[in-house]
Amino acid sequence: MNDPKHEHLFKATIAEEVYYPDHTRVATRTFEKTKRDGHRHGDVCAISGQAMGIEYHHVLCEDAFTEGVDWVMVKDIALGEIKELPVLDIETDLPTGETFPVSKSLTGMLLALTVARGFDWTSFDPDHPEIFVDSAANMLVLHQKFHRAKGHGIHGASFPLWVFQAFPRKPGFVYSPDELTARLEVKAGAKEGVKA
Repeated sequence: MNDPKHEHLFKATIAEEVYYPDHTRVATRTFEKTKRDGHRHGDVCAISGQAMGIEYHHVLCEDAFTEGVDWVMVKDIALGEIKELPVLDIETDLPTGETFPVSKSLTGMLLALTVARGFDWTSFDPDHPEIFVDSAANMLVLHQKFHRAKGHGIHGASFPLWVFQAFPRKPGFVYSPDELTARLEVKAGAKEGVKA
């Protein structure tokens, strides 16, 4: 298969090594309610707009990391009670003793987004983080393709490559080899249909 005109194929292999806190993967009542409410309100994939085959992705804080987060501090940041965060040593990730403004931190930006999405941090109980983690404010509704599928899913692609799929494309631009193959198959099927 030839590359599309004015495009070239990029290939990368990502290897990740991180520690997850011990956790048991269970669907909480909050998660079940989030999905139920979402289906009732007509949730669609945030990338394709498809209503069928949607799944709920923990977008700002992955469920597996719930027990690794200082939720008291998160609540204080969200409520504006903490205005400075520690500068972290680039090698150890331990605080250096210096600080920087929450407003310049990704944490601050993400928490502002949760407020914009309607999450009420004033009533949040840090002893029950699933109330946030499994809420609609921490969910991204995605078709299975953009959630878990090879080459397209957020769980298997680097963020810069994955997020591109959310942007409108120039006519004719092809993102991946599977899309090119599908387009060629559609063209071939259309030609065969004309002959019949």
